[in-house]
Amino acid sequence: MLKVKQAVIVEGKYDKIKLDSIIDGVIVQTNGYSIFKDKEKLALIRFYAEKTGIIILTDSDSAGFKIRNYLKGAI
Repeated sequence: MLKVKQAVIVEGKYDKIKLDSIIDGVIVQTNGYSIFKDKEKLALIRFYAEKTGIIILTDSDSAGFKIRNYLKGAI
């Protein structure tokens, strides 16, 4: 297992399941576009960004691009 001190942000539950078997660390899923309305999840991501740093892993499609840019702007 790869030990990661930063929180890893992923799009969906399958991304989280896959990474759970590879890394030892915090993994937060955005649940796709629901991150745009989920203030609590955004607050959690901001918390990790400030305390440990974050790594954003999204798909290279248009949805992933929008989510990634939203998070970069919100944090």
